[in-house]
Amino acid sequence: MADPLSLAVYHHAVIETLRQLPWVANADTYPENRTQLVTPAIYLSVDSWNPCSNTSGQPSVTLSVSLFIVVDRSSATITKPDIYIRSAAADLTQWLDGQQFGLPYIEGAEFISAEADAFDPQFDDYLVWRISFEQQAAFGADPFAQSGSLLRGVWLGKAPDIGMGHVMDYRKIYEVADE
Repeated sequence: MADPLSLAVYHHAVIETLRQLPWVANADTYPENRTQLVTPAIYLSVDSWNPCSNTSGQPSVTLSVSLFIVVDRSSATITKPDIYIRSAAADLTQWLDGQQFGLPYIEGAEFISAEADAFDPQFDDYLVWRISFEQQAAFGADPFAQSGSLLRGVWLGKAPDIGMGHVMDYRKIYEVADE
C-alpha cells in the first residue's frame, strides 16, 4: 500500500524539484503579493482533486495541478521573451510527463495542456504560460496498515452457540508461539 499523500510534502517536493532546473531563477507556490518577481519563474498551484478508482482499497485522488511559467517582458537578459517562454513551456511539457518529483508513492504526472495565460492582471508586466497536468496519489490511510497489537490467536465458534454466553464452547484454531 502507498503512503497517503500530504499536500504540504507534495508542494515541497514539486517546488524543490523545479528549483533544480537550470533555467529557473525562482520556484514557489502561486505568488500572493504584487512585488517585482524574479524571473524566469515557475509557480505551482494545486487547483483541485477528484476521487479516482484503484484496486488497493485505499482512497485515492487525481490531483489537477498547474505550473505557471513567468518571464519579465522587459528582461535585459532575454532577447526574445515571447520565444523564450514558449520554448521553456515546451521543454517543461516534455520533462513533466511521468514526473514523480522524488515521491515514490504517487503516479507519474500526465500532461494535460499548455497555453498562454493572461488571467491574472497582477502579471500584466510579464509573459505567462500555464502547464496543466494530473497526478494520482493515495489520499487516505492504508486499510491494511498494522496498528496496535498483532493477532495472537484465533477462536472458532459455531452458530447459534456464539457470543459471551458460549465462550467456553469456542475452539482455539490458531495461537502465536511465545518467543
